[in-house]
Amino acid sequence: KLTGESKLVYVNEKNEILSGSINQTGTLKCKVNKEYKDSAISKIVDLVYEASNNKGKKEEYITKFSKIYTPVVIAIAILLAILPAILGLDFVVWLNRALVFLVASCPCSIVISIPLAYFSCIGAISKKGLLIKGTKHIEDLAKAKVLALDKTGTITTGKMKVQEFNLLQNKKDSNELDKQKILQYAYSLEVNSNHPISNAIMEYAKQNDIKPLEVEKQKEIAGCGIYGKIDGKDVIIGNKKMLEKYHITFERIPENAILIAVDRKIVAYIILEENIREGFKETLSKLYDIGIKKVVMLTGDSNDEAKKIAKECGKIDYKAKLMPEGKVEEINKLKKSGKVIFIGDGINDSPVLATSDFGIAMGEGTDIAETTADSILISNNVSSLPQIIKIARKTLRIVNENIIISLLAKLGVLILGVVGIAPVWLAVAADTGITLLTVINSIRIFKKIKTTIY
Repeated sequence: KLTGESKLVYVNEKNEILSGSINQTGTLKCKVNKEYKDSAISKIVDLVYEASNNKGKKEEYITKFSKIYTPVVIAIAILLAILPAILGLDFVVWLNRALVFLVASCPCSIVISIPLAYFSCIGAISKKGLLIKGTKHIEDLAKAKVLALDKTGTITTGKMKVQEFNLLQNKKDSNELDKQKILQYAYSLEVNSNHPISNAIMEYAKQNDIKPLEVEKQKEIAGCGIYGKIDGKDVIIGNKKMLEKYHITFERIPENAILIAVDRKIVAYIILEENIREGFKETLSKLYDIGIKKVVMLTGDSNDEAKKIAKECGKIDYKAKLMPEGKVEEINKLKKSGKVIFIGDGINDSPVLATSDFGIAMGEGTDIAETTADSILISNNVSSLPQIIKIARKTLRIVNENIIISLLAKLGVLILGVVGIAPVWLAVAADTGITLLTVINSIRIFKKIKTTIY
């Protein structure tokens, strides 16, 4: 089985690695895990095509403007050549002025430089590990004032591990289950889930040589937990919300615990721990430095766990115990403070990614999150976000510069051309020269972003 981290080597009969050798005589067996259409490179190609079709507001406006502008200036140029002749004026003089007007009015500088600026932005941002699904999203990214993030897999590494596994049974109970059996029940429910909590429990179970059992009537409730029937028993694993849904009472249990109940009775709880992504604190400071007004963590975890992570991060607000619909409500509230970026990775984050002004799915996240989001952070490196936002802002500034430079230069030459002052070479300069100038200005987006706040 070959993965992205595998290295293909050739070994001899003694299992000695022969570096640099090519297998010319042996048989190599490979297992294909995905079709090409589901591969990472195929998704990147699809995103590039999608980016080409999803134009930004200014880009769409310029396209519509040019469709009206071009026939109008051609009509004006024809009138400039014909009307004076009808009125008895010098036809050659006015024909020359009409040609100057026609050449100077060509919209090449705007039509070429604006799309180029946006695509330069997509290229520059992709170097930072973010793939954007269309230039129309760049403006929302550039104007964002609020950043909201999921916790697990976004702020944290998403790689949890079991810190405690504690039993909560009455030793006098003759039907008491041992630790191995309870862990086996938990493993059996979690084995088909890709949630970080499930991965941590599965890893812990494997370390204890636990094998999964057959589960019937399995049901997973987003943001709560999993139910299933094992060995004829009703088994539930999840947070306190999950147990409340099944009317199971509990007390004296840590708020951030993952609870395990068998036949409507809590038998054990699990405490997990996870680490914050390296450099996240520094990223927060940079985000505030570039003008982000508020950073909020939205999580379905307990208040204690959210508070603990927020304290470690510093300079971050948090909302805990949120179901997917609760996160959507919080995003709508945050929108009152400005455009909102949301970063998430799980199935539960899909509604929030769709609701936010600019949704970013982590590259390690689920397919549905990647489909819903406006962009995918292939690098999984949140620390690149300040640079990405600055590139988007620089792009909008350059787009505005190109529009102003083009319109002012053309307007000036058009007026001079009509009154007979502008020569033909000046009209060419207003067309080709300004086009070259705005193209060079657009390419500046690739220039290294400095620490200056744009």
